[in-house]
Amino acid sequence: MRLAIISDIHVLGPGEHERDREVSAQLSTVRGRLRGLWANFLHASRRRFWNWHPESRFDCFLKALDEIQTYHPDFVIANGDYAGDAAGVGLSDDATYESAAGAVTLIREIFPDRCHFIFGDHDIGKYSTPLRQGGIRLASLQRGEEKLGIRSFWQQRVDGFDLIGVNSSLITLDHFLPEALADEVPEWQRRQTAHLDAIRTAFAALDRDAQVILFCHDPSALGPLRAEPEVAARLDQIKLTVLGHLHDPRLLTLIQRMPQFRLWTPKYPVARIIAKSVRDAKSWSAFNPIICPSPFGTGHHLSGGILFIERTPTGHLLTHRHRVKL
Repeated sequence: MRLAIISDIHVLGPGEHERDREVSAQLSTVRGRLRGLWANFLHASRRRFWNWHPESRFDCFLKALDEIQTYHPDFVIANGDYAGDAAGVGLSDDATYESAAGAVTLIREIFPDRCHFIFGDHDIGKYSTPLRQGGIRLASLQRGEEKLGIRSFWQQRVDGFDLIGVNSSLITLDHFLPEALADEVPEWQRRQTAHLDAIRTAFAALDRDAQVILFCHDPSALGPLRAEPEVAARLDQIKLTVLGHLHDPRLLTLIQRMPQFRLWTPKYPVARIIAKSVRDAKSWSAFNPIICPSPFGTGHHLSGGILFIERTPTGHLLTHRHRVKL
């Protein structure tokens, strides 16, 4: 068994490129004492430290796909966040959908009948700090499912391993509900219940000798998953949990040291989501987590790459992060 994982592609199509340029221009020209300082800080942070290379993301994506082809994997798993989410509402925005559809379609064309896809938080919608608006939208989830064929839950048996994919945003729904549209909240809650039921059923049905590789975009979902009795009873069977979201594997170690801030209760949406996310970080190690980096990494292409997983003849799993260099 040979698996290749790519995560946090965040490519920008023409529509998102234009919007990104507009937002950047707005941030760099904001005036006023406090608001101007904050806007200029955001602008400088984006440019110098976090993900500011929109023009080269697609090149990194193509290079990553070339590297994956040379690996000759049995399956390719895309672990979420396909577009830039420049509007903060996920795939319900036409420009964001355009970006994501291009990435998903290309992966399917190159690896037909041997690829799986995971929902990332930005695919469903996440409050945008630069825009000061946004949030989860049901239309984003539905568009991803119906038009892009991304499933919230899937399971496949491969070479003695059960590969299981889950939707981290549905599992941690309470993190995002404050920014949801009020009339959509009951349906979100129904979808969460159905998703957790599917996960419970799958883990309860596992053979005692089954070995699991779990695919989950956001590590903050691991705490709630461990609270599910059916999952907790099978933790020793989860040999590896492949995560995305963090872009840089080193951030996982840093975050696992952050539960000391568990009493931090900010109200600002992004800070609130982060604070809730790290509260169960010490429990993540029970899932044997590994981070698949973004192809372009963080700022200035640091730590960018893809992840390879291989089953040895003795049944052990070997993992290797492969650097993507332009």
